[in-house]
Amino acid sequence: MSFARTILGDIDPADLGVVNAHDHLIRTGAGEVYIDSDHLLADVDKAVYEAQLFVDASKNWANTGTVVDMCPANSGRDMDKLVEVNKRVKDLHIIATTGFHREKVYLETRSHWVTRYSVDQITELLIADINEGIDRHDYSGPIVDRTDVKAGCIKVATSYGMITDFERKCMQACANASIETGAPINTHTTFGTCGLEQAQELIAMGVPADQIAIGHIQRNADVYYLQQILDTGAYLEIDGTNRIKYQPDSNRIMEVRELGEKGYGKRILLGTDSGKASYQKAYGSVTGVDYNPAVDGPRMIAEGFDPEYVRDLLINNARTFFTMRKEA
Repeated sequence: MSFARTILGDIDPADLGVVNAHDHLIRTGAGEVYIDSDHLLADVDKAVYEAQLFVDASKNWANTGTVVDMCPANSGRDMDKLVEVNKRVKDLHIIATTGFHREKVYLETRSHWVTRYSVDQITELLIADINEGIDRHDYSGPIVDRTDVKAGCIKVATSYGMITDFERKCMQACANASIETGAPINTHTTFGTCGLEQAQELIAMGVPADQIAIGHIQRNADVYYLQQILDTGAYLEIDGTNRIKYQPDSNRIMEVRELGEKGYGKRILLGTDSGKASYQKAYGSVTGVDYNPAVDGPRMIAEGFDPEYVRDLLINNARTFFTMRKEA
């Protein structure tokens, strides 16, 4: 039976509802928080509030909502807190993530365990996150204490305009884990760069193209370039909602409109990547994790999008993508 892997167990992908394909509810520390404390999302009550807003907005489209929490290994994951959030919000599903962020986030990478371990050893850790349970200590070591919370997604990330040796090693381990477990790979591109190269390299490593989604790619609002990525067979994951400091939301709407008209509408995912306190309503922002069903969906309908296409973007495409490709 096909299934999606959530933190409370495997479920029928048809029950995922509206899917926020890239977001953050809990992050308790590690390198990204050290670089910018705005990334700290350690308050369970606030995460519950934010998640409830998302579920409430999703009810206009489906019975449930799913947040893919894209905090990867050794980056501030806390499964105990994430499970508490999930249990306190009715009709919410959460998919947890393994894999890696870009090199910068790990600070001193010359001594990091990724540098010291072999690709096979790293692969084994990622597979264990998916098949056994995520380490309670988020691989901050040296003791590993596995929870019963399994990851249902793998993160791959690259730097601005380049893929470092550290990142390429992580990418190979992530590819191996994806092939072995059937878990989908959802990526981080820095300012929309290296998206095509990510797809090409992961495919060359043996990952099926339709098991890959290239993330944050809306930052490169060049439809010709985005089409090149889609022509590999990969998905695009478009997020960065209400980031006026980078570009207007009309760019994202333009991208999904034009790509839909070109026949790529079944391979586009939506997220918000509200991964900072200043991006969430629970911490005082005017935007938040609920943006896709609360704002984007109604806007697209108002701008004349086919309602079925809007449902594909909010619900159906992610239902297909986040289906695990191997039996439990």
